[in-house]
Amino acid sequence: MTKNPYFCQMISTTIEKNILEDKSFKQFLWMIVFILVATMPILFLPKEVPSIWMDQFHGPLLDRFFYYITYLGDGLFFIPILIFLLFRSYSLSAFFVFFVALEAVLVQLVLKKGFFDFLERPSAYIEDFDELSQVAGVHLHSLHSFPSGHTQSIFLVITFLALLNKRGWPVNMGLIIIAALTAISRVYIYQHFFIDIWFGAFIGVLVPVLGVYLWQRKKAIPNWGRFRFAGKSS
Repeated sequence: MTKNPYFCQMISTTIEKNILEDKSFKQFLWMIVFILVATMPILFLPKEVPSIWMDQFHGPLLDRFFYYITYLGDGLFFIPILIFLLFRSYSLSAFFVFFVALEAVLVQLVLKKGFFDFLERPSAYIEDFDELSQVAGVHLHSLHSFPSGHTQSIFLVITFLALLNKRGWPVNMGLIIIAALTAISRVYIYQHFFIDIWFGAFIGVLVPVLGVYLWQRKKAIPNWGRFRFAGKSS
């Protein structure tokens, strides 16, 4: 029986090509770099300033919007993304699982609950916090502020989705907007400071890009997608 070549090609989409030579992915990376560089001056402000400034925008509509979109950075969101990746590339799926685990250890254990376990979140750090507008239904934490795990997670997700994107900058821009809104939600609902989400985004993109690039330099990426559908046609 002859296998459907289109289906095999779709399933076996891999990242054998140098990711820094992929035009669409390079556009994605330049967009990320531009946003991080453009917002870098905010890092030099007292860290509570952006949070207090955003308080003026609180209202019923934005409260509900940011309350729900923040869940895109939740660990459970990895499950549908992994399922989607499995239908596109086994290699990419394996890398996704690896970097999810790696960044979980790096962000949650090494940074948040290791080197920076003493850093307070807005609810404990900002004076007269009770005078600020708070989003109903949000359980505020007081410690382990840096960096933002939700932001790191969503930027990790869009990095892998960008690796599959062949439709150019509009899709890349859409992915970045979704991730940026998720990150902003963490400041809006007072779970994090701007510096937390900035470095969360930085880590979420840098670690998988650097890891895959270095792995590719060693030419060690297995082509599991094609392996599954290899065989003689009959």
